[in-house]
Amino acid sequence: MQRLFYRWSGQFSSVLIRTRARFDGDLDQYVLYLTFLLSELADSINGEAGAPRQSRGLNALSLSEITGIPRESARRKLLLLAANGYLHRDADGLFTLADRYGLETFFAELKPLFADAVAPRA
Repeated sequence: MQRLFYRWSGQFSSVLIRTRARFDGDLDQYVLYLTFLLSELADSINGEAGAPRQSRGLNALSLSEITGIPRESARRKLLLLAANGYLHRDADGLFTLADRYGLETFFAELKPLFADAVAPRA
């Protein structure tokens, strides 16, 4: 079990380092963005179950409450995410997911954490 944890921890560290670099060294940006990815994933799952849901935007206050990131910090980070093409911001100030980093890339980057990737080699 210790060897598995050691291999997994190494993979986890590598994933965090790459993710941190993607978001300019700011993991709070990733946490905010992850909220949008998880919402899209929920929409996808609900759609497969026959209950489609129309995505709606989120504002800085809602995201602050969801993530625990102070509202003003969340607002600044959301604006950065929008400026970098990760999110869209509409006329009402609501943020929605953009196409720069979607679910496929998200899962591809997390693949090293899956059990088969850290299982002992025969």
